[in-house]
Amino acid sequence: MESTLNEKEIKLFSFEKANSEQVRGSETVFHGNHYFDLRIFTKLANGDYVPTKKGITINMALLPSLKEELNKI
Repeated sequence: MESTLNEKEIKLFSFEKANSEQVRGSETVFHGNHYFDLRIFTKLANGDYVPTKKGITINMALLPSLKEELNKI
C-alpha cells in the first residue's frame, strides 16, 4: 500500500520511465495548500510503487506558468 504525508492525493497521470520506475503527476493537499507534484516512483519487489526524492512540487497557482514554459520546448 502506498502512503505519503499528504492530506489528499489525486493521481492525474503516470507513465513508465523504465522497468522499475514510473513518472507520476499528482494533485496534492498539504496543510490546506494545493500543489502539483511531478515525481519518480520506484517499484518494490512486491509490485507496489513508492515515491523517491526525485521530483518537484509546486503550488497549483504556478501550474499555468509551468505549462506555458514547457510548451516553449
